[in-house]
Amino acid sequence: MDHVRNFYQMILKSSHPVAMGLHLAGKSLPIVFYVVGSWFMSFTAQFITVLLLLAADFYITKNITGRKLVQLRWWYDSVNSEEGPLSFESYKQYAPGPPINPIDSKLFWLSTYAAPVVWIVFGIMCLLQAKVLYLILIIMAVCLTGWNAHGFRKCDQWDPSAQGGQSDTWLQFPNITSFSNLGNLARVQSIFRSN
Repeated sequence: MDHVRNFYQMILKSSHPVAMGLHLAGKSLPIVFYVVGSWFMSFTAQFITVLLLLAADFYITKNITGRKLVQLRWWYDSVNSEEGPLSFESYKQYAPGPPINPIDSKLFWLSTYAAPVVWIVFGIMCLLQAKVLYLILIIMAVCLTGWNAHGFRKCDQWDPSAQGGQSDTWLQFPNITSFSNLGNLARVQSIFRSN
């Protein structure tokens, strides 16, 4: 019981306790509904509920709690960006801004990196139990939580004073509207061709 009280006190020391609670609830609710949802829901209802909770967590983390807790924001813009499809907004652009609370930062990064790891563990368990339909849900969860973690990691590493303003962009969606990606696609396809 002391652990719960200490955790509650730590959240109250946050600069934005409501945003922190929303962030942690967004990360934990899909996991809770995945684990115990089958006790009182059909598979279809559980699948849809977990997927909607994951989508809500993705949106809330990317657009609200990331801005409030660690002062970072990223978005995908393949049309207007010349440096790469990911665009960043960071506290580094507006220095010296308000300081980032270490509790906010610690809990944000811990939960953002832990969520994909938990879903990967669930995926391994589904593979061992041969639960294919649950595996589809878990793949979607890993993609959503992993892409959010990747976006924030890149945003945190981004240096706005660097040449072009973008960091290394090795894992991004391709800019489909550009013909420059056809050469990249041809190189990838040549790997799979047999001589």
